[in-house]
Amino acid sequence: MFTKSKPIVYTKVKFEQVKDTAIPNKIVQINLKGKKGFAIEKLVIIEQESARESSYIHFYKANKIIQKILVPFWIRHLTPNAEIADFNSDGIPDLKFRIYTAGNGMAALLNYKVYLISQQNNYKVMSFVDFSSEKEYDLNGDGLPEIIGCSSTNYNGHNYWVFNLYNWVNGTLKSVSKTYDYPIWTVVDFKTNKLIAKNIPVSVRNATFRTLPDEYFVK
Repeated sequence: MFTKSKPIVYTKVKFEQVKDTAIPNKIVQINLKGKKGFAIEKLVIIEQESARESSYIHFYKANKIIQKILVPFWIRHLTPNAEIADFNSDGIPDLKFRIYTAGNGMAALLNYKVYLISQQNNYKVMSFVDFSSEKEYDLNGDGLPEIIGCSSTNYNGHNYWVFNLYNWVNGTLKSVSKTYDYPIWTVVDFKTNKLIAKNIPVSVRNATFRTLPDEYFVK
């Protein structure tokens, strides 16, 4: 599907489990001290005990919390690593990680995609839920990566993945699907998921255009 483009370059960093007998909920951290370009030294995520899914993300510098953000997800099925890259093309590294929702069938592929985007003096958290584990691609070479969102649909008795494209612009996601003749559909075959369905009428395909991904959150 992206044979003419290469994904942007990432550096991986591991989550560490934190054990605190005073806090029964799950706690993880990322040590960023010494990582080039970061204004923070540590990131700590504390899962909250509540009826609704939520966690706090704490940003540390000089052993002090300098920012705290409440986010609408738990971290029970967090991937082992986060990825470092520049998702807003400001020259400052950002972070991305994923959390699986632990459903059944196709729903087992659903995951929260979470981005911690650097601002002038702090971070913004952006997340959404979709089926894609695709990396980000700079399709036009402007230095601003295209962020991929993936939903599913059924047409004439067949299941398809539906891909839309976004850029991070002025503190939020902005759709750029129409710039690249998206959304595109691919056949759900659980093998490559990259065989573009070329027999879908343009009007049907365009009806799956999404201004923002599902469960979009920014704070």
